Amino acid sequence: MNKKLLTIAVLPFVKAQNLKVLLEKEKIECMLEDLSLMEGTSSLAVRVQIQEDDLEKAFPILEEFLGKPAAAVPQVDDKDRQILVPVDFSGFSLKAAKIAFDIARHMKVKLVFFHAYPNPIVYSVPFSDIYAFDSGLMAHLENAEKTAQSGMERFLMELISHFSKEIWNQVETEYILKAGDARDDILSYSRQNPVLLIVMGTQGKAGSEYDILGSVTAEIISSTHVPMLAIPAETPDNIAGEFHKVLYATNFDEKDFIAIDRLMRIMEPYRAEVYCVHVGQKEEPVWNLARLEGMKDILRAKYHNQLFECQLIIGEDILTELDKFIAVNNIDVLAMTTHKRGMISRIFNPSIARKMLFHTHIPLLVFHS
Repeated sequence: MNKKLLTIAVLPFVKAQNLKVLLEKEKIECMLEDLSLMEGTSSLAVRVQIQEDDLEKAFPILEEFLGKPAAAVPQVDDKDRQILVPVDFSGFSLKAAKIAFDIARHMKVKLVFFHAYPNPIVYSVPFSDIYAFDSGLMAHLENAEKTAQSGMERFLMELISHFSKEIWNQVETEYILKAGDARDDILSYSRQNPVLLIVMGTQGKAGSEYDILGSVTAEIISSTHVPMLAIPAETPDNIAGEFHKVLYATNFDEKDFIAIDRLMRIMEPYRAEVYCVHVGQKEEPVWNLARLEGMKDILRAKYHNQLFECQLIIGEDILTELDKFIAVNNIDVLAMTTHKRGMISRIFNPSIARKMLFHTHIPLLVFHS
């Protein structure tokens, strides 16, 4: 290879090897470069490098390899389950990573850190059937990858310093860096891989090139099929070791029992007490009480060793009433189900889950119906 090499992704060793095979099938020369990180930072990471002239052909293969938003949802095998943590190297994503690590340790699953940096193809100008790549954009891609790599190394070292070496080694970890769009790539990866849970902070580093989490978190909640745990800035770092009380806000949706089943899988190691609460108005309290009693009977019959409380709250403002309940009962996690909504309805009538994302001070666990 005499021409300039560009890095299109940083992947775990096995994934990098598989991508290399796919690229070479399409006659794209590919080199893998091992990255030497400080001991204990992560599993072996590898740069996937190609010639600059092959960039246009290689990116679609990379996108296909890591997943597409419209791809079929994989079946999650218990031994392959993983928690995905999109990071922007800010303090907010560091907090989310600390909490995600504790959850992964309790659940005995892999932890994957994911960062997307700008893709020059987005800025390329199509001319006939050929993309005209500006040489400046190629330099930008190279610099962006190096900046992302150094950012990830610093991020991992700060994260590791929060735990003892013995505790850190209890969780299998790996990280992925790639050029692309944060929102689309997070959704794509979660479709292609057996992701059990996505954990994200609710605010990015304002005013920096890494400012992705503030807006992306809300978009992921609106679009993903995977349970999503949003971590507000006020959340204590050690809260994942203290998930004692969980509030599931129900609107008597037909998918409630599916969501609660997922909730129980995630919270199983914690033996947390679960409150199923409905905030209703005065008109039909008797009917709502009957539905709550029915829900309680079903849940207690299915989960024999689990503590369930079902309560009806009468009030006009759902957010206010949930806030009161959280404060009085010392709730650690708020869980709810959201629905896919059209753009117009999202603008004029945002879902309760989306409102709560910017309102609650405790972790928000969202399931998509």
